[in-house]
Amino acid sequence: MSDTPTEREEDSPWAKLRRRKVVQWGVLYAAGAWGFLQGLEYVTDTFQWPGQIQQLATLALLIGLPIVLVTAWYHGDQGRQRVSAAELIIITLLFLVGGGIFWRYDRANEAPSPAAGSREQPGAPVAVAEKSIAVLPFVNMSGDAENEYFSDGISEEILNVLARVPELSVAARTSSFQFKGEKRDVAEIATQLKVRMVLEGSVRKQAERVRVTAQLIDAGTGFHLWSETYDRELKDIFAIQDEIARAIGNELKVRVLGQGGGTAAVSGTTNVEAHDLYLRGLAQWQTREENALFAAIDAFERAIAADPGFSQAWGGLAITYAVLPAYSNRLTPGETAARSLDASQRALALDPTQPEPYLAMGSVAGASSGRRETGAALLRRAIELRPSSATAHQWLGTILVEMGELEAGIASLRRAAELDPRSLIVASNLASMLSIAGRDEEAIAACTPTLGYAPDSILCIGVIALSQLILGDRERARPFYDRWAAIWGGGTDQQVAELFAALEGRGDRKAFAGRLVALPERSWRDPGSGNLFSDLDVPVLLMLLGEPGLALDYVDRASRGNPIDLAWGVLMPSVDPIRCEPRFVAAVERMHLVDHRAARLCAAQG
Repeated sequence: MSDTPTEREEDSPWAKLRRRKVVQWGVLYAAGAWGFLQGLEYVTDTFQWPGQIQQLATLALLIGLPIVLVTAWYHGDQGRQRVSAAELIIITLLFLVGGGIFWRYDRANEAPSPAAGSREQPGAPVAVAEKSIAVLPFVNMSGDAENEYFSDGISEEILNVLARVPELSVAARTSSFQFKGEKRDVAEIATQLKVRMVLEGSVRKQAERVRVTAQLIDAGTGFHLWSETYDRELKDIFAIQDEIARAIGNELKVRVLGQGGGTAAVSGTTNVEAHDLYLRGLAQWQTREENALFAAIDAFERAIAADPGFSQAWGGLAITYAVLPAYSNRLTPGETAARSLDASQRALALDPTQPEPYLAMGSVAGASSGRRETGAALLRRAIELRPSSATAHQWLGTILVEMGELEAGIASLRRAAELDPRSLIVASNLASMLSIAGRDEEAIAACTPTLGYAPDSILCIGVIALSQLILGDRERARPFYDRWAAIWGGGTDQQVAELFAALEGRGDRKAFAGRLVALPERSWRDPGSGNLFSDLDVPVLLMLLGEPGLALDYVDRASRGNPIDLAWGVLMPSVDPIRCEPRFVAAVERMHLVDHRAARLCAAQG
């Protein structure tokens, strides 16, 4: 007997959905879920909870929807529907699948905890040390640019306190201060600086009072670990600055390291003008450009004139004179060495615990007089005083390579790069040492990221250009040489054109090689010389041009003068064909180098 129309209507899918109240349950669930998520968003923003909570709640509610609908289907009609064994299995599978998806999503969003000895997989996020921190420049909320020195000074002093803690890895000022004035997500900054925690804050100075607010954020989870506000009367501005810096530094040691607060000294000045000039000098020093270095010297000297007892200003003057010969011909290396040592001694007399004098003396000992073992010892002392000094690790790395300890030197430079990931000079030095090790592809990889935030800096452009040429890729090398010449100017674009014409057989190779050999000493530091290539580049270029005899002549002659850059040039694998020549060996000895390649190559030649 066939079903009547009424029976067929009652058995239709839509009728069953209405009768079992599936639609009503679905609408009610959706409305409740939407309301819950809106409330959760408000609470998350108010208490600054991590965004993953909102994501996980949304996923859980989506998984719950089919479960609610299935439950309504069986129990919406006053529970008259009995669940069969097959249907019970289906419901169980829905729960298991939903729970599995939730678990996988939760695992994917879980902040990775760095494990000692874990290996970094290709394409995996860069592992960061658990006890690593970046101090961002505190924001000046006073509405007066003249108070900028105070907010910068707070950040600087906190860095000084934290950098003395051996167990803590502190991002260098060079990198962290690059984010000044930028509104970026804390997690993004932490990723770029390769740190786990970020300290940020603000300074508001009004009338005779100052309010400093600081907060510590775990970038891995987004949670605020600690925050504090300091209100003080402006009776002694630098005493307040030191007090707050110590208080924050000691609190961070407790929060991050689980240690009790210490009483690390903060060497400084009570002179506002001197402190402001000191900060300006540091910023100029970091650029490693000739005019900026002389501006740094001027700023440090004016700071000293304002406060002769300001030990940090003497230390800044010492390290600036120490690097000057590599970037300028205005003073002889002998003059800069004497001035650097004098400033170092003045700084040590005022404060023997600051690392800058040891940095300067270590650099001068290695570069100017070839006393590299002494230089390395002084730089290690600087690291003892400030374990997070990227410059100390950088300079120690290059000296170790010059002493024949190639892998130890590269490791030290990698440590410097970890501490100061946005430093142009650290990146270019690391790349140069990798090129000396014959790892030019790694050298290019080490330098390439800097072009994203410093496209006009020649520090890495020149290293990438030479490495591409060594690898035999003239097509990729040429744009970097053209870019280098365009920035440097002085007719160097013509020299680049002649180089590639000679390399490609379109020009007079011997004539161009002869012009390279005849270049005046350190002419590449003279903008009007038309020469782009330093003592590092010339021996390699002569070998690539097929002129080993001229390369040997150049090394012999340059080693008798002031070969600031020649040391790295003679250590390059490209000059191996002349490495065992007596004149070459004598040149290496004059420069007090340990040639790590000579022992193997020359022994093989008998």
